[in-house]
Parts: sequence; structure tokens; C-alpha cells
Amino acid sequence: MLSDSCPRHPRSPWLNLLPWLLLALLVVPSAGADTGTETTANLPTLAQVEARATEVENSTALDESAKTTLLELYRRTRASLEDTRNFDLKAEEFARSLETAPRQRRAQERELEAARAATTTPEEVIPDDLTSEAIAQRLNKALADVAVEETRLGELEKLTQATENRPAAARARMTEVKQALDQLGDPPSVDTGELNGQSGDFVQAQRWAHQARRQALWSEAQMLEQELLSQPARIALYQVRRDLAALRLKRLKTYQRALEELQNQRRNAEAEAAQRASEQAQREAADKHPLVQRETQTNAEISASLAQIAKQLEALNERQARIESERKRIEEDFRGAQQRIEAAGLSRALGQVLLDRRTQLPDLRQYRKDIATREDAIAEATLRQIRYREEKRRLRDRDRYLDELTLDVPRDERALVREQLDEVLEQRRRLIAQSLDIEDDYVRQLADLNYVTDQVVSIAETYDDFLAERLLWVRSAPPIGTETLTSLPAATLWLLSWEGAWEAVAATLLERLQHAWTFWAGLLVVAALLWRLTALRRAIRATAEPLRRVRTDGIQHTVKAIALTLLMALPAPLLMALLGMQLQASTEATPFTRAFASALTEVAGGLYFLLAFRGLCITGGVADRHFRWSTATLARIRHAIDWFSGYIVPVSLVAVAAYENNNPVDTGELMRLTLVACMLGFTAFFWHLLNPAKGLFKGIIAERPEGWLNRLRHIWFPFVVGAPLALAGLALAGYVYTAGMLFRSLVAQTWLVLTLLVVHQTIVRWLIVTRRRLALQAALERQAARRAQSNEPSTPTEVVQLEESEPDLAAMDEQTRRLINASIFFAAVVGLWITWSDVLPAFSMLERFALWHYEGTVEGVTQLVPVTAADVGLVFVIIFVATVAAKNLPALIEFLLLQSEAVSAGGRYAIKTLASYTITAVAFLLAFSTLGLSWSQVQWLVAALSVGIGFGLQEIVANFISGLIILFERPVRVGDIVTIGDTTGVVTNIQIRATTIRNWDKQELLVPNKEFITGRLLNWSLTDQQNRVTIPVGIAYGSDTRRALEILTQVAEQHEKVLDDPAPLLSFEGFGDNALTLVMRCYLDSLDGRIAIITELHQTIYDRFNEAGIEIAFPQRDVHLSADAPLEVRLHRAARAPLGSGDEPLKTAEAD
Repeated sequence: MLSDSCPRHPRSPWLNLLPWLLLALLVVPSAGADTGTETTANLPTLAQVEARATEVENSTALDESAKTTLLELYRRTRASLEDTRNFDLKAEEFARSLETAPRQRRAQERELEAARAATTTPEEVIPDDLTSEAIAQRLNKALADVAVEETRLGELEKLTQATENRPAAARARMTEVKQALDQLGDPPSVDTGELNGQSGDFVQAQRWAHQARRQALWSEAQMLEQELLSQPARIALYQVRRDLAALRLKRLKTYQRALEELQNQRRNAEAEAAQRASEQAQREAADKHPLVQRETQTNAEISASLAQIAKQLEALNERQARIESERKRIEEDFRGAQQRIEAAGLSRALGQVLLDRRTQLPDLRQYRKDIATREDAIAEATLRQIRYREEKRRLRDRDRYLDELTLDVPRDERALVREQLDEVLEQRRRLIAQSLDIEDDYVRQLADLNYVTDQVVSIAETYDDFLAERLLWVRSAPPIGTETLTSLPAATLWLLSWEGAWEAVAATLLERLQHAWTFWAGLLVVAALLWRLTALRRAIRATAEPLRRVRTDGIQHTVKAIALTLLMALPAPLLMALLGMQLQASTEATPFTRAFASALTEVAGGLYFLLAFRGLCITGGVADRHFRWSTATLARIRHAIDWFSGYIVPVSLVAVAAYENNNPVDTGELMRLTLVACMLGFTAFFWHLLNPAKGLFKGIIAERPEGWLNRLRHIWFPFVVGAPLALAGLALAGYVYTAGMLFRSLVAQTWLVLTLLVVHQTIVRWLIVTRRRLALQAALERQAARRAQSNEPSTPTEVVQLEESEPDLAAMDEQTRRLINASIFFAAVVGLWITWSDVLPAFSMLERFALWHYEGTVEGVTQLVPVTAADVGLVFVIIFVATVAAKNLPALIEFLLLQSEAVSAGGRYAIKTLASYTITAVAFLLAFSTLGLSWSQVQWLVAALSVGIGFGLQEIVANFISGLIILFERPVRVGDIVTIGDTTGVVTNIQIRATTIRNWDKQELLVPNKEFITGRLLNWSLTDQQNRVTIPVGIAYGSDTRRALEILTQVAEQHEKVLDDPAPLLSFEGFGDNALTLVMRCYLDSLDGRIAIITELHQTIYDRFNEAGIEIAFPQRDVHLSADAPLEVRLHRAARAPLGSGDEPLKTAEAD
């Protein structure tokens, strides 16, 4: 009532407070007056908070924990006070705009009307007598003004759109503020703090933080209320400002285009004049000195280049105008799509509109190609500028330049030639100046055009991702129903009619074939391949003949057979692709003709994959003779591909053509049903091809029954077979676009899997061939060694057995298998990323589904960060990738380290194990970080678990820590020979809990890791692999000990495995009961072959002593006979027998 009675008086300040008081009653009725003046009066100032924080930091009476807690409370108080100040300032700004925006809008509307009424502005008038320099200056200023106005208009459009879309977010935030105020509760009291044993400073800090937070929320609510109240007035003002800026920009662009046209006219005129002058000078120089003619020709070339650049600049201006128009169109479409989706959400009708918009997006590949072409043009223009500047520098000293040119001219002609050349060089100076100016404009125009084109590419990519993200979740057609039965017959009749569809296709094809020499050349290739088809089959089977013998076998035969198979599969797909390309190249083709051309080229690629894979599976082909697949499996594959290719090609042609064609008769039902038919065909094909019991992977599963392919067959086989069925269900339910996009990626994935399967088998065959060659080489070396010892030739039977040995797949070690599988897996990941790249942006919609929130710091601001469904999916991806990487990447690292001789086997194992631990730890950190679990949130849990583990699992933890110590300190390594307790053997594996030792009886002993750290350990090869061999030898009394020591020395020195440094040590140790004891001590380089070396030394010592007649002593025995009766004793000495024969000299006694 007061405002009605006194309309001219300023608004009462109490009326400004009225919305706030109403909001207080609505938002926090329970707070009442406590959130008003009393709360504000009790709030500390920023200076007080800073002072208290400084006192706490400098305090010596508080411990670090208390300081940290108090400083955190003061930080939160300070942040809330700053938020309160900012919210109050914004609220005042919104309140002022509610009063000032209408006045500003009316003033802007008057300015807009005046601008519309005026046809031109004084500065837009272009005088006719402007020079080229003045035109360039005006154009540069116009370009700068256009850039400024475009920036201003873009900001106004963004501001208008943001203001229009703001109310929903502001109301949602007001609801959150109300909930936060309700949940905030009352501040802690001093009595409660003392009861809980808290100090007064701590209670005060808590109260300050609580009060500041409440006041910040209250101020934010006031700001949001003022924002909503002033929103209509601000939108009206922004719209008028936007219209005014758009009108100014339109005027400036018109003025810019007029200047550009005038500049182009002047440039073309000047370039044509320069070219005519150069041509006239060239004609006049026809009867002059050759030097003058040459320099005149150079001027003519410069003028021709000048005219050409002038024409190109005019074309570049037109091109830039078209691209800017395209950019503006895409931006407006993008903005409109965003506004429609935000206003009405996603619907089927809107989804169809967005789908049409996506098909209208430009071909970005051509834009990128144009950018690369213009980059080359910029480089060429820059080189021309360098040459022109160099020529300009030489023309500054014209006398010296003339002296250089006329150096070889006869003296009597020099003056005349010099005078003529001076005119030519003067003309060149003007041409060089014009060329440099126009080349600068040319380079700048090219750069500007590339910048605009790059903007178009960026905006189009963003728009395409935006559409792809949303279109996949929108129903693009109604569910299957009675409309299908009513519309399908008409569409089918139209498709089968000659006049409706195929007459135009035939006419276009006949018109194109009259001048398409590339088609006829390709047709000759097709005819040649068909003519040589039988010869190609014979050549493929002939490549299997060298595989019978190891000497002639080689991977090149397999590669040749694969290449011939690819050629054999080429004719039919190549013919389809040639026809499709000819139809696509026609500029007058009908929509159905273009659609059928796209269908031909797309289906040709899939048909080529099918025929090529079938060619690999023919009898005597690559899969049969090179990969050794079973005959039954190959027959099943050929049968499946035969019926599938005959079914899928015509159905796919109809489906793709119906999808690409915009036929008003066809409402999409024909395309939908043919698409479903394709999916059902792929379901049957997958069932026959991938059946674990009969299909493609039967051999692999039989060879590796413990592999994941066999263990997970009940998961992957139903998934692969059921995927096309699920897509068919989506298409029938109305999600035709979604099913089509996913099905296209699924088909590409199928070809990828088949390709990787062939690559995998080729690599396996290469490894088998390599191993067979190495085995043959080793066998031949052993044969040669035996022949050298026995002087006997090798028998043919032995060689034949080596040649005809079958390949042993089990000969490939586990490490090599894992390395191959890892390489194929990562190739598959990259391929899948490429094949599914069109649909991956759609999964960003999962980021909109928040599962929970956590408090995090974003750009220095503490706020609630959502954990979305996409984050959970990313965690599963991280775990999966980490699992695969932890199993396979260490194998790759070890394989690479094999190339370095400086890294031992134990070092390689330690690096591999640590890499596996690192991958696992990083994966856990990434997963926890993605889910919002920071160390501060889980450290209490870790502490509790540490206590529990310390008591319950102390042995396991001790072994784990000991395992880490072993890997870092490396007291033992894989491959070391150790003795622990009563066991001696080779360390074969170091795991988290225990280490495996294999003794000489091939028994494996698991030793807890802590035994190596806390117990006694003998490592035979820790720092030095050298070891000593001690061989005691007993010779009979009476033998020549000096000769025996000399023989032992020779034996040690002549053995190739015995080291010279340290030198062998021979000693006469003592006099035994039965022998003179000699000892030979010698050193070996390593423990490899120690027992064999000792055997060889024993054998050599025995042979050499036997040759020298030195008797190796044996125990002596005295036989005592009873003397009760007289005995006649006769002693006989038997003939000397060789040592060790068992017929030793005996003492015998005979009695009569």
C-alpha cells in the first residue's frame, strides 16, 4: 500500500528486508530469532580469527594434535566468513539489478531502434580514392572490431543462456541450503565442552565455526532469493544487449566484406598490371642480351606468382566466409540442442531430430586434410618470402648487384647491358615489394583460415560427442507393432520395383562407367584373379611341401600362403567396392543410389573378411598344414562361412541401404527388420563358429584345458551368442539407432578377433619353427661331436628321424606363451577401443548417476565430490587391467631384460616381482582414489588391522616382509645354489610367503622367507660363482710321488673348465695306513656341470696313472691261519693285471 500511494518515493529499506524475513520463516522456522541479529552479533571478524590462529601457531603449551584441530576449525571459520561476505555482495548486486535493469533495458532498446533505423554509420562509408595502404589499415581495424564484437556477443549469449537455465539449479540449491540448516543443529555450549573435557579455546573455535557456517548458509539463501527475484529483469536486459551486439557485428562484417572486396579488386588490378608490364618487358627484351632476357624472365615469373596469389587470396576469403558460416550453424545447432534437452529432456521425437542433426555434421576428415594442405602452402609461401627478402637485400646496393651480373659481359657491351638491366631491376624492386605484401596477407589468411577450420573441427567433435552421449539412450522408433505390417509391404514393393529404385542406380552406373578408367583397371584385376584362382589354390598347397623337413621349413612359407589366400579372397569384395565407389562419385545420384553405394562399400569389407578366413581353412591351406587345425574343425568352419556369407550379404545390403536412404515410403520398418535378421544370422554364425566343443577354439581348449578360454567357456560363449539376440530385442523395442551402433561395433570386433587369431597362430608357428631349427642344430652338433670321438659317420636313419620330427607345442615354455598372449591381449584392447570408440561417449551418461558423495578439495576449495556409476565402472576396469598387467607385463619386462647380459637371472626375477607388486599397489591406490577413499579416511582402519595382523598373522607378515627384504637385499636370488639346514639345491621361485628350492633329486622344498633372514644360510653363488674342487688320491707305498704330483698338475692344467687363476694346488698330505695321500685342489668358474667335471677329472687321473704304472692303493688285509698243526706254505705271485680289473695280486696259503 505504501508503494502504491507514493510511487515516486524511493523504496523503504524495510521492504527490502521483507523477502528475507519471509524466507527466514519458511526456511528455518525452528531457528527463529537465533539466526538473526543475535547470530550476526556473535560472529567473530576475520581479524579475530586470524589473530587466534596466529596465537595457536605460536603456542608452546599445545601439542601438535590440538594445534592441528584448532587451526582446521579456524580455517573453516575463515572460509565461511569469506563466503558470507561474497554472498552478501552478490545479494546486494542482484537487489540493485532488480531496480536498475529495467532502466538499462529501455535505454538499450532505444539505442537498438536507432541502430536499426540508420542504414550506415559515418565510419562505414568507403571513399573511392582510398589507396591500397589505407584500405589495408581500415581492414585491419575492421577485423579487430569484428573480433572484439564476436567475443562480446559470445559472452552475452553464454550469460543469457546461463541466466535462463539458472532457476532450476538455484531452487535445487535452496533446498540443499534448507536441509543443511536443518541438519546443522545448535552450537556447542561451554558447559557441554567442559563436561566432555574440552578446553575453552576448543569450544570457542567450534562455536565460531558453527556460527560462521550457519551465517554463510543464511547469506547464501538470501542471495539465491534475490537472484530468482531479479532473474526476469536481467534476462530481458541481456537479450537486448545481445541483439544490439548482433546488429553491430552484422554491420561490422558487412563493412569488412566490402573492404575485402575492394582490396581484392585492387590486388587483382595491380597484379594484372604488373603481369602485363612484365610480359611487355619480356617481349621488348627478345632481341637484347641473353642476360637481360634471363632477368626479364625472372620478373615475369614473379609477376605470374603475384597474380596467382591474388586470385588465391580472393578464393580464401570466400572459403573463410563459408567456413565461418558453417561454424556459426554448428554452434547454433549445438546451443539449440542443449537448450531443448535441458528444457524437455530426451524424447523419441527429439532423438530423431538430434539424429538428423548428427548426419548433417560435416566430414571432419576433409577439414583435417585441408588444414594439412594449407600448412604445406604456408611453408612454401614462407620459403618464397625468404627468397624475396634475400633479393630485396641484394637490390639495395644496385651497383654492386649490377657488377655481379655483368661480370662475364664483354667490356664493349657492358654499358648498354648495364643500362637495360637497371630498368629490369627497378621493375623487380617494385614486384618484390608487392609480392612481400601479398605473401604476408596470404600467409596470414591461410593461418586465419586454419584457425577457423580448427574451431569448426573442435566444435563439431564436441557436438558429435554430445549427440553420441545422448542418442544411444533414446528410443528412435516406436516398438514393433501393427504399423510394421501396414508399412512393410509398400516399402518392400518400392525396393523391388525397377522404376522406384533400380532404374536410377543403373543409369548412374552406366553414365559413370563411360569415363571411369579406374573401374576398368580394377575390373581387369578381378578378372585376372578369377582366371588364376586355381593356380592360387595350387600355390597355397605347394607352400606346405617345405614344411615336411626342418631344413626347408620356415615362417616365410606361412607368410606367403597367407598372402596368396588374401589374394584369392579379393575378387568378389573388390568388384562390390568398385561399383560402390563409382556410384558414390556421381554428383547427380539419387538418395537411394548413394545409399546403395554406401551399402556396397560397407558390406564389401565384411565379405572380404569372411572369404579370407574361409580361404585360410581350405584343405591343404594355412590352417590345415601350417597351423595344424583338425580336419573336423576346418570342415565345420567352411560350412558355417558358406551358408552365412550367402545369407548375410543380401540382408546386409538391404539393411544398410534402407538405413542410408531417406525414402518417404519406408518408415524405417524395413531397415529395422533386416537389421534384426542380420543379428539373428550372426547369432547362428557365432553358435557354429565358436562352440567350445566343435568350433574354432576346440583345438586351443584341448591343448590348454586349464586355460581361461576353457574355464570361462560357460560365461563367454553364452555372452557372445546372446549379444546379437539382445541387440535384436533392443531394435524391436524401438532402440533401433542404439542397436545399430552397437551391432556395427560388434561386427567390427568379430573381424578383429579373427584377425588376431590368425596373427597369434602365425607367431606360434614362427616360434615352433625357430625351436625346431635350434633343436636340429643342437642334434647335429652332438652328432658331429660323437663322430669326432668315434671316427664313425652318422647313419642316415638318425638324420631322417631328426628331419621328420613333429612339432611339439608343449616345447614352448610358459613364459613365452604368456608373453604372446599378453601381446595379443594388448593388441585386442587397442583394437576394441578403436572399434567401440563411436559408442564410448555414451557411457559418460553414467557420470550423472551419483551413488554417494565424499568431501574433497577441488582447485583449493573443499566441497562434496560425487562418486558416480561411471567411477564404479572405472574401478572395475582398473582392477581388470591391473590383473592382466600384473600377470603379463612382468613377463614382458623379463623378456626385454634377457637382451642385457649385465642383468643376471636373479636380478631379472627381482625386477619382475617388484614390477608385479608395484602394478598391484598402484591399481589399489587408483581404485581407492576413484571411490573417494583417501588415506586420512582409512588410516584408522589400517591401524586397527595392523594391530590384529600383528597378533593373528604375525608369521605371514614376517614372511612377507622377509620376502621384500630378499628382493631388495638379494641374499638369495633365483638360480642361486644354497644350503639351508640339511637341504642343498637351486632357488627356483621367490614368492610373497615362501621360497622354493629344488634339490638334486628334483624335489621341491618350500622354505618360509624368514628362514633366509633369521637363520643360517650358505649361498654358493652369492657374490662369486667360483668354487673349489678337492680330489684326494691315494697311491701305493713305493710309488714315485713326484711323478704322481706332476701328472695331477698336468691333468688340472689341461682341463678346459679348470681355472688358471687361482692356480691348481697339489699337495702331499701324509702317510696313510694303506696309501700315500695326495690331494688336488682346483677351481671352477661356476657350479654349472660341477659333477660332470669331477667325473672327467677322476677318469683322466685314473687313465694317466694307469699309463704311468702308478698303483692306486687299496686297503691291505692280513690273514692269520691256525698253527696247531704243521702247515706247508707256498707263496705264488699271479701275473700283474690292469689296475681296477678286479684280479689283484693275492697272498694265498696252501696246506698239504
